[in-house]
Amino acid sequence: MKTTTIFIGLMLTGLMSSAQNSTSPGSEVVTYAGQPVSMCENTVRVQLVSALQGAMQGNRQESFQGMEVYGDLVLSAQNRGWMTIYNYDGKQLKRIVEPFKMDCFDENNHSNVVTLSSYRYDASDPLPLLYVSQCARQPWQGMKDVIFVERIARDMKSTQTVQVIHFQDQNHLFGYALQWVIDRENNMLYGYGNTVNNEDAANKHRIVKFRLPKIDEGENGRVTLTEKDILENYLVEDTYHHPFMPIGQGLFIRNGQLFMPTGFGSDKHPSILYVWNLNTRTMQNVIDLSKATFGELEDCAAWGNSLLLQTQGNLFRLDF
Repeated sequence: MKTTTIFIGLMLTGLMSSAQNSTSPGSEVVTYAGQPVSMCENTVRVQLVSALQGAMQGNRQESFQGMEVYGDLVLSAQNRGWMTIYNYDGKQLKRIVEPFKMDCFDENNHSNVVTLSSYRYDASDPLPLLYVSQCARQPWQGMKDVIFVERIARDMKSTQTVQVIHFQDQNHLFGYALQWVIDRENNMLYGYGNTVNNEDAANKHRIVKFRLPKIDEGENGRVTLTEKDILENYLVEDTYHHPFMPIGQGLFIRNGQLFMPTGFGSDKHPSILYVWNLNTRTMQNVIDLSKATFGELEDCAAWGNSLLLQTQGNLFRLDF
C-alpha cells in the first residue's frame, strides 16, 4: 500500500461536524469553536486504497467519473451511467455488486459527479436518492445542464430515474457543461462550471445555489430551473485572484466547504484539491496532490473523518 504524507500551507477545517467517540477510559473528546489549535505543521496523509474494478469498454475500462460514499459503501460511477458499488472497511475495498447500467445510462451522460441527498424515495430503500450530473458536451434529449435523480434498488443492482432536473440557461451563464452537487446538511443544490471554456482567456468559474426541488415537484418527473430560482450567483474570481484554470471534475460539500479535485498530475495540469468556503465565498485551501497521487483526479466524498478520492482507475484515502 502506497502512503505519502504531504505538508499543507493552509488550514483545512471541519471535515466532519462531530468528533469520533473516544475508546480510552477516562478520556474525552472536546469540541471547541474558532480556529483549530495546531502544534505542528498542517499535513495530510495520502494512501492508495485499491485499483477500481469497473465496467469495461472493449478491452479497456470505461472512464471513471463521479463517486459518492454512504457509510462503508462506495458508489463509483463511470462514463455514460455505469455504476459499481463497493464496501470499504478501512482496510480493503471489496466490490459487492457487478457493474450495472443505471436507468439514466445514455451516450450523452458523462456522470461527472454523483451526490446523495438526505431523502429516500421510500423508507425501505437502502440508500437516499442519488443525483447524477449529465455534464456532457452534447445535450440530452435537447437539454443541457441536466441532473438525473436515481432511486437505487433494494438489491443495489439497478436504479430507477424518478426525476430529471434541468437548468434553463437562457443567458448563457455557463459554458458547455454544468456540474451539480448537493449540500445535504442544508438541502441545497449547487451548480459549478466554466463561463466559457478552459482554452479561453476570458473564462471564469461560476457558482450558483438553488433550493433542492422536492421529488414530487414538476410535471411528469421533469423540473425546470431558471435564473429566477437562483439564490446565489457569483464567480470564484470575484475574490480569488490567483491563477485558476482547472478542468472541472468532482464536487463534494461538507460543513460549508466545497471540495473540488482537479488535474492530471502534470506540469500543465497539476493534481490539486481546491477547498472553497461557501459561507465566506473565499478559497480556503489549495492542496497540491501531484506527488501523492497518480492518474486524473475525478471525484471525492467523506468516509468517516477521512476523504476518499477517486482518480482514473484508483481510489485514494486522505487523512487530515
